Formats: sequence, C-alpha cells, structure tokens
Amino acid sequence: MRKILFLLFMIPACVLAQTGGEATYQILQFQSASRVAVLNNPIAVWDHDVNLGIHNPSLLNPKMHHGVGLNFVDYFADINLVSVAHAFPIKELGTFGFSLQSLNLGTFTETNSQAQTLGTFTADEQLMSVSLGKQLFDNWSLGASIKLVLSNLESYQSVGLATDLGATYYKNRFAVSILTKNVGRQISTYATEKEPLPFELKLGVSKKLEHIPFLFSIGYNHIETWDLTYDYNPDISIDPLTGEENISSSSFTQKLLLHFDIAGELSIGKFLQLRAGYNPQRRYELKVDSFLGMVGFSWGLGIKVSHFYINYGRATYHLTGSPNYFSIKTNLSKFYKKK
Repeated sequence: MRKILFLLFMIPACVLAQTGGEATYQILQFQSASRVAVLNNPIAVWDHDVNLGIHNPSLLNPKMHHGVGLNFVDYFADINLVSVAHAFPIKELGTFGFSLQSLNLGTFTETNSQAQTLGTFTADEQLMSVSLGKQLFDNWSLGASIKLVLSNLESYQSVGLATDLGATYYKNRFAVSILTKNVGRQISTYATEKEPLPFELKLGVSKKLEHIPFLFSIGYNHIETWDLTYDYNPDISIDPLTGEENISSSSFTQKLLLHFDIAGELSIGKFLQLRAGYNPQRRYELKVDSFLGMVGFSWGLGIKVSHFYINYGRATYHLTGSPNYFSIKTNLSKFYKKK
C-alpha cells in the first residue's frame, strides 16, 4: 500500500504545468450539489447520497436505490446551474445512475469592432450522464460514467463525449477511492480547432469516527499535474553581481499542499448535519493579499424534514462574492408500499 501511495504522489512530478484555462466545457468542472461543493467534491464518502454517486460512479451502491436529488447553484452574476440525479437497481448488473445538468451562462451584449451595440446573445451548456456502479467481493466497488456535453456559445455549437472511471475500497467506516475524470474528446468543434477536455486524476479518503458522529474527508487532486502554482505577480529580485533577474518560485511543500483539500461533517442527532471544508488551491489563486478573508473555505448544513433532506452550502471563491448551493434529496421508495 505504501508503494502505491508513493507512486501516486510522484507521478505528477514529471508534468510541469498548471490546469486553469486549458480545457473546454466548464460544466464538467462544476460542483452541482450542496454537500458535494462544501466537502470539496469528495470521491470516497460511502453512504446513501445519490449526488455523490453521480460525481464518482464507483460510489453507486444499494443504499442509493430509488434516490432522487434536485440541485440549484446561484453562481456569480446571472450564471446559474440546475441539475437532477436519480439512481435505481438493474437486476444483477449493479446500481444505475442518471443525471441531467443545465448551466446558464447568462445574457451578453453583442458589439462590433467600433463598440456599437448590435443586440444580445446567450450561452449555455447541457450535460447528460449515465453511470453504473457494481460491488465486487465484499469491500470493492467499480464504476463508470458516460457523459454527453452540448455547448452553445452565441452562434457556435459543440458536442463532446467524456468518460469517468472509478474504484472504491470500503470497510467499516473507512473508504478510499481513485477516480479518472473526463477522458474523452470533442465530437464537433466550435470552429476548426479541437480543444482538450478537463482531464483529472483524483485520490480520496474518508473516515467516519467510531465514537463521535463525525466524517472526515481528504482529497488529493490533479495527480496528473505536479505544479499547480500560478504567479500573476511574481517576486522578482536583481542579482547585484550579474544584474540578472531572479524570479522566486514556490517550494516543494507549497506545491504539494495545493493538491490537497480537507472537509468534515458533524451529525447532530438524526436531523441536522453541519459541514465545512478548505481548498488551499482556491485560496492561493483567488485571495487578495491585503485582506485574505475566508477565501478557500466552504460551509453548509443539512436538515432532514420527514422523508426529505434539505441542504444548503456556500463556498467562498473571492471577497466579492460566494456561490450559493441548494439541494433537496429523497428516496422514492418511501412514498409507496412494498408488495
């Protein structure tokens, strides 16, 4: 096990590039559900939340059978996202998951080269995913998702196809997962040039404490890319002897920490859950040095009312605003009697 973990941490050392702005289809990177957003997209939480199974198909399990999740994200400006997720069993095949997401990027003003207003246009992206999770042996689960993306940017359209592959080991209150996201390509392009999809390789671990109703989750993101740093205003010094410019670079420890995120969830009785998370990469990229604030932190809560779970979350991306996440989930089997 130690050798495997060592390899996972060292593989990205051979790749020296950050990830932002290099791929198309932003909807593939959006976190659509409240609990998922606050816990920093956990890929190793083994429970009944159908939204987790959509983000990592290897988490689809019998506890999610007939589960339904409805989600809404109030993002920046007039950008918003709505989604629905559903899971149900398919005989001996495993647990089937289905999800629809719609990302509305808002209305834009169309102008010409002389800055004359010509009208307005819209932009949006749609995502449909079909997933299957299968439990193997006693403690292993494998899963796969196929995702179809439809993107409309003004008069330009593009269609893409992506695949997620995941594996999860779970035992008692412990779970560890590895997930390969967005392996695919554009089927049709906006113009002539094909753009890459936001590929990512992730590792996640979660642990539910035995004597305290607390869930701890930690993720290691972008295994495929070692250097996630981005210095838009680098610290430059002049060598007094040679006159050459010296640009300071981040240390090994700083680069390593940008890959991690942590989160926790405290259950108070059967009807209330409190959640919080921290994303170092988000804080590093979006903070303002003069006032750090809560950039990179997220928080939320969940309330159970009858057969419904109502969740709210807020993730601080920047001092100027924070997206709000709303989710409602239930289990359809609670509304009909078994024969």
